[in-house]
Amino acid sequence: MMGRKEDSQNKLEFIDLNDFVPSNHILRQIKEKIDFTFIYEKMEKYYSKLGRKSLDPVLLFKMLLLGYLFNIESERELEQEVILNIGYRWLLGLDLSGPVPDHSTFSQNRRRRFKDSSVFQEIFDHIIRLCIEKGFDTGDVIVTDSTNIKASAAKDKVQKSSCRKITFTIPKYS
Repeated sequence: MMGRKEDSQNKLEFIDLNDFVPSNHILRQIKEKIDFTFIYEKMEKYYSKLGRKSLDPVLLFKMLLLGYLFNIESERELEQEVILNIGYRWLLGLDLSGPVPDHSTFSQNRRRRFKDSSVFQEIFDHIIRLCIEKGFDTGDVIVTDSTNIKASAAKDKVQKSSCRKITFTIPKYS
């Protein structure tokens, strides 16, 4: 008899996201080895004692770290990746049904809360230093080399154009 997959997406399940992140995954290592609580002290003066609660600043910086580590270049894309990736949700402490911070939250924080401050960069630099110290990032220089070739419909008319060397530097911290 041929089996058929039953539609089971509407059933109630109790799951532990911890079970979905392999023991050797970089996200698990980060969660075990990096203490993000220093962020609360550094950010305290930027938040009012009155009003409704803001987005947790540790969550904000963990999301930015995910973008850095996994080459997610836009905040919109970062939001979508966190929505889809169980490992990212696990690191951030978000459950599957909870909301993910909107991409505009990042730009609003930069434009308003941290406008005339370097604290945003200082905290992110400190997190990267911690990652380098724990061996998650080497801080090495990455170099790529490429030659641009103009497209041509005829194979015998291939021409080389200028050669460019692109260098990306990730700062080494001591």
